[in-house]
Amino acid sequence: MVTAAQATGSGVPLAALAAAGALVLVQVLVPQMRRRVSPGSARFQSLAGGLAIAYVFARLLPDLAQPAAGAPTGTSQGLLGLLADRAFLVALAGLLLYYAVLDWAQDQDAREQRQRGGVPTPWPFWASGALYLVFNLFAGYLLVHQVRPGPTELALYTVALSARYLVGEVALRDQDPRAYDRVGRWVLAAAVLVGWGIGATVDLGDAAVRVFSALLAGSIVLTSLKQQLPGSGRAHFPLLGGACIAFTALLLAL
Repeated sequence: MVTAAQATGSGVPLAALAAAGALVLVQVLVPQMRRRVSPGSARFQSLAGGLAIAYVFARLLPDLAQPAAGAPTGTSQGLLGLLADRAFLVALAGLLLYYAVLDWAQDQDAREQRQRGGVPTPWPFWASGALYLVFNLFAGYLLVHQVRPGPTELALYTVALSARYLVGEVALRDQDPRAYDRVGRWVLAAAVLVGWGIGATVDLGDAAVRVFSALLAGSIVLTSLKQQLPGSGRAHFPLLGGACIAFTALLLAL
């Protein structure tokens, strides 16, 4: 598998580091972005959600559906290779796991609120934050090792992840602005750099790339859509659909 470092002829994947810096900047600036975007802004979240969803269905999942060139069979690769050969199921598992953790946190929050007389608890914020932490580690690693390497693909991946951060982490900040601003955004931003550092020093193989990408695919879909459900007050389908169609057309043209 060609890594970003090999593609640029350098021992250090500098293009991937620049992309990681862009993602870090997006997360660090979430509080400033929130001040310019009202919490109920449907247009902002629909636009970003449409971009992220289009990337998953028009680029990431089709790439994962293609067998890796020259890769050994899943049996000889062990469990990781077996999962890599079933990327769609891994993406489904990622979505369900993400949903299960958030559902558990909401149940914990509701239970404790009944005991405390309606006082909100930190369960939803910290559960979402923990999921995003793992997401960012995978995302940083995949900046270096991608299913389809190249500068164009790296740019598209960065745009899609930036859109996902704008949807997911703005919503995360709304749950606990003080905790996010003081601790959360810095930890999550650092996780991207840690993931990049792991990718720059360790190559876990094509099977790991495909499994990590599939898990991200499932979580991106859920993160992007959970703010856009009908009746949520944040859904603006014409803009979400338009952004999704336009970005899909671009992806298919490249």
